[in-house]
Amino acid sequence: MGSHKGCRDLLLLKGERDMQERRYDIDWLRVFVMLAVFFFHCARFFCGVRWHLNNNEQSIVALVFVGWLDMWFMPLFFLLSGVGSWYALRSVNNGQYLLDRVKRILVPLYTVGLFLLLPPQLYFEIFSNRGYAGTFWEMLPHYFSDLRHFSFDWPGGLVHVPFSGHLWFLQFLFLISVLALPLMRYLRSEKGLRLIDTLAGWCNRRGGIFLFLVPVIIIRIGLRSVFLGEHAWADFFEFVVFFIIGYILPADIRFTESVKKHGWTCLVLGIACFIGEGFFTLGLGYKYLGDEPFSLIFVLFETIVSIGRWSWIVFVLGLGARHLNFNRAALAYCNEAVLPFYIFHQTIILCVGWFVIPWDIGVLPKYLIIVAASFTLIMALYEGLVRRFKPMRVLFGMRPKKKPYATHVPGPEGAVA
Repeated sequence: MGSHKGCRDLLLLKGERDMQERRYDIDWLRVFVMLAVFFFHCARFFCGVRWHLNNNEQSIVALVFVGWLDMWFMPLFFLLSGVGSWYALRSVNNGQYLLDRVKRILVPLYTVGLFLLLPPQLYFEIFSNRGYAGTFWEMLPHYFSDLRHFSFDWPGGLVHVPFSGHLWFLQFLFLISVLALPLMRYLRSEKGLRLIDTLAGWCNRRGGIFLFLVPVIIIRIGLRSVFLGEHAWADFFEFVVFFIIGYILPADIRFTESVKKHGWTCLVLGIACFIGEGFFTLGLGYKYLGDEPFSLIFVLFETIVSIGRWSWIVFVLGLGARHLNFNRAALAYCNEAVLPFYIFHQTIILCVGWFVIPWDIGVLPKYLIIVAASFTLIMALYEGLVRRFKPMRVLFGMRPKKKPYATHVPGPEGAVA
């Protein structure tokens, strides 16, 4: 009995110690991934895959760049959100956690998102791709009439807006936070810490970090044959897995050590799988349409994509753990700006692109102009309209502004968890 109690106390103390350690690398990675999302969407005009607005001249470089980022950056975003939830739940109860999710996710979605940022995106989409010839103002009544049309065919229908644009991420993140809460609480219990301790021991062995691939592959093969399309239920449950993986990672230092140990192996695997995905999609013209569920080519493709995205995630996490676990004065500012920047970015990019893509210049000059102009506008709006004013901070999901004399040390909970 004494031995069991000692083991239990050791696990609880170890879990408490690990969850108190600040991970500045996670904050830096959240900022860098946000920039990756920004550059990704600036390139969407030129990659040859239909978007809300499309440039006439396309670029194979843009296609490769978009395809590479698309392989891993959104799963990593959800994983980092899971890390943030580990730290957020160390000091709040379930009700406080859920209230915080409402304030930081649903308030922006149903205020500035619903009324200001999503309607222009819908207008660009229907004007460019659906043959709509009316004005923006003529479209608005139809946009708001769709508030009555709920659909549960995709996860966002549970947190309904007429058109979600890039804010599908907020819809998914809120639902995942609610769905995963019982499991997150269990993982902080004595039994949960024992489970994490066992998993950390396995991951600390050679190749152990790839154990996390098992649920990812199962989800992709098992659900993508049933739920077709982008941001469908298959994607949702895959993001749930990455969120939970992120929640577990800061619980034991051995996960971080395993990530660092496997980083370069994962870089090689990531490159190989990205080339393999390109061979399937570009070389063979493979595009799963639901008529060959569980075929050999389907299983191979989903396995390659799963290994590739997890390998890139481990490589990026490893770089962060090795080189970014330090604090700087700029980190607090950047970390606080991530959520408002995300909320603003796609609408601003599309508005800038609306004017730029008709110009008779090359792809690269257009891309650089869109990047520079969009980034400047987003930061100007953030600085001039959001960061300094309490009501606007509330609408963009930001926490109350710290008093000048308050010392703030940024942690993984600094952005949306």
